[in-house]
Amino acid sequence: MKNIKFISTMCLGICATSVFATNGDHLIGLGPKSRAMGGAGIAYSLGAESALVNPALIEGRRVMFGGTYFSPTVEFKSNVDTTAVGGADSNPSFQENNKKASLIPEVAISYQLDKESAWGIGMFGIAGMGVDYHSDRPFYGNPFLGRQPSPITPQNEYIGTKNGTNQLTTNLQILSFAIPYAKKINDKLRIGIVPVIQYGAMAMSFNSGAYQPDAQGNFHNVNTGTGTSEDLGFGAQLGLGYNVQDFEVKKVKVQNLSLGMVIKTPIKMTYEHQLSSATKAFGLNGFGDDLAQPGEIGVGLAYKISEDKTVLFDVKHILWGSADGYEDFGWENQTIFALGYEALGYNWTWRMGYNYSKSPIQELKTGPAFDQNGFNYKNYENSVMNYFNLAGFPATSEHHFTFGGGKRINQHTSLDFAMVYSPEVEKNFDTSALAQAQVAGMAGGQAMPAQIAQQLGKVESISSVKHNQLSFTVGFNIKYY
Repeated sequence: MKNIKFISTMCLGICATSVFATNGDHLIGLGPKSRAMGGAGIAYSLGAESALVNPALIEGRRVMFGGTYFSPTVEFKSNVDTTAVGGADSNPSFQENNKKASLIPEVAISYQLDKESAWGIGMFGIAGMGVDYHSDRPFYGNPFLGRQPSPITPQNEYIGTKNGTNQLTTNLQILSFAIPYAKKINDKLRIGIVPVIQYGAMAMSFNSGAYQPDAQGNFHNVNTGTGTSEDLGFGAQLGLGYNVQDFEVKKVKVQNLSLGMVIKTPIKMTYEHQLSSATKAFGLNGFGDDLAQPGEIGVGLAYKISEDKTVLFDVKHILWGSADGYEDFGWENQTIFALGYEALGYNWTWRMGYNYSKSPIQELKTGPAFDQNGFNYKNYENSVMNYFNLAGFPATSEHHFTFGGGKRINQHTSLDFAMVYSPEVEKNFDTSALAQAQVAGMAGGQAMPAQIAQQLGKVESISSVKHNQLSFTVGFNIKYY
């Protein structure tokens, strides 16, 4: 297992920054062929690339290696309007994420054992997300109690950052190793199974006002974080492929129709001292460090409208709402629709597609931090979750437009490529309860002046994120006859 961790760490080291995946924290497809066709491919053989798409469809003696250049643009801001309690509106600007492009490796091998069976090996960067807002400007000094920054005062009188990011940095990267086996039962039915070994690494940090002395005896603030946590997880995938017998509907012949299905088990992952430490710093209780990759079920069809033209359509359902960790953060189950098209040619093959899925993060219902019963923990908790989901894990992309193709180099080799574009989407969540609790703490807590306590419920805050993506995938394929 140490060797697996070492190899995984080296492969993830290729990724200079974090991945922003698109269906939740998943890439919309694995390999250039699937990504060019909107992530579809459950019912259509992609050769060695089918290892993690549908293991029942791997075939031939083939090798594919390549990668994805992923270039997201993410901007975040969170305002705090304290005019009701004698303050002002923070008037933030969108803070651009400092993480830029990433490189995501992909390698797949398939080997035909005999006419009925094949096996393979696949290694894919499949998921991840992350942000880095360290360049946002921090502010110090309590405006309510008139205190200046000092190492002996609570949190060094840190009161936040100009654009509300708290200099948050998150980084989640996941790499999967797969060893698929496929068996042809008869001319129509194929089955496949693949054990999966998953490596994950996660890190979180932010400015909470913690401070430490330097060599000169002066104090300065440092980000609160516990470094990077790693884990190995294990799961399995089951795939089915079925060639439908030709049939006729109202005198229209339906020929060359294939169906597919894939089931993926959840994979338990634990990143020690990450989520628990971060949420505890915001005053939340009971959050653990589990962050499981969710279970998934998908079905697909591939229909050859002519000898060289195929239409693909997949529907997948990802169970974020029952996955450890994601469930705690209020993520919802996600249904994904992928439509693809391929036109085969001798020298050139062209592909295009479209992928849609509603974002799994939706605004959680919240309200005032304080009511007639005192502190309303649930409203506060949901407000913090709204903040974390948009600031740290902005899985907000929904529409994806894809295009690509393949160039035959010779009878053994080809080069495939894909481009995926996800247009900008903006989401705005209510985080007023979080701001109200912070203002109450700065104003003295239970000892705050009555005029502030009476107007505290009018303190407002909205967190906003903008997110768009552009990526390019290239794969070099070698076919052995």
